[in-house]
Amino acid sequence: MKLLRTALVAVVAGFIFQQIGMFLPWLLGPMIALLVLRQVTEMEFYWPRIFRTVGLILLGVMIGASFTRESVLLMWVDLPYMLFMTVSVIIAALLFGLLFSKMANESLQSSLLGSMPGGLSQMVLISEEVNNANVTVVSVMQTFRIFLVVTIVPLLTTFLAGREASKIAETPAVSFSPIAFTAAIILGIIFYLLMKRFSFPAKELLAPVLVMAIVQSFTGATLIEMPPLLTILAQLLVGAHLGLQMEKLRENMSMRLAFAIVVNNVLLIAFTVLIAYILSALLPEYLFLDFFLSAAPGGMAEMGITALAAGADVALITSFHLFRLFFILLLAAPAVAYVLKKLDAKTGN
Repeated sequence: MKLLRTALVAVVAGFIFQQIGMFLPWLLGPMIALLVLRQVTEMEFYWPRIFRTVGLILLGVMIGASFTRESVLLMWVDLPYMLFMTVSVIIAALLFGLLFSKMANESLQSSLLGSMPGGLSQMVLISEEVNNANVTVVSVMQTFRIFLVVTIVPLLTTFLAGREASKIAETPAVSFSPIAFTAAIILGIIFYLLMKRFSFPAKELLAPVLVMAIVQSFTGATLIEMPPLLTILAQLLVGAHLGLQMEKLRENMSMRLAFAIVVNNVLLIAFTVLIAYILSALLPEYLFLDFFLSAAPGGMAEMGITALAAGADVALITSFHLFRLFFILLLAAPAVAYVLKKLDAKTGN
């Protein structure tokens, strides 16, 4: 019954948002409807984890299909810009974390970990190892940021020129190869198991993206073209999950904390606009939209969906998000955790 109720709300909300012309209706509709109903009613909802997994896999395949041999080679050229954008966004996030600490009267440890755009699960795990970090605050900050970014950024892109207003490269013809398809499945399973072994976030999304990029860069053709119905299904499955991710948010959210989180994220989004403007001025062959979605502090899945709908360079945006994800997980997050633990030791906690 709970599953049927959840599915019905998600479908109806997506349909209504589509009818009123909302951007990304099948993602934002279920997400907003379920979030609101979860907070203001006693209704119970249920969305199996397997639905989220299927949605992420579909999105991974769609995003991965945007990679061509040329776009993969171009990633090496863009590495300096990826580093510049990633380091700039991380430094800005940490500085805004300091401001958040003052505004919300929260510990420095909680504020910095909550502000770091490195993924909910990873930051919560790190916060559990830092004595003065409040796991609840970190979780609420990370979760609410996802909601704000997924709501604000897609709406802002409706005012930006997509690929329809610029020169768009022709999509390579779909060329089905049984050998390449089999290799992609085998590689996907291997990548998934390796990522699971090392606890990577959103491995269901990352594995197909990386596999499609590798296989298509070798074959030189697009292997799969997703029908529109599967695109809608992927948005709905992920949107419903995001809406239910925020468990009774109002119970853990004071007005002061909510205001501080909103200010923190609006400032960070505004900073990404500045970074996007700088890079689009340096590289006029790209659109401002490309760099804006590349810098946005949202998840790769959500920004990938937005890029697909807005006519942005999906391969470029995914490359920037992949670089930032690995940079944060392998360098930035461990470094911040190390400093915070040292701070704990100095204060005697």
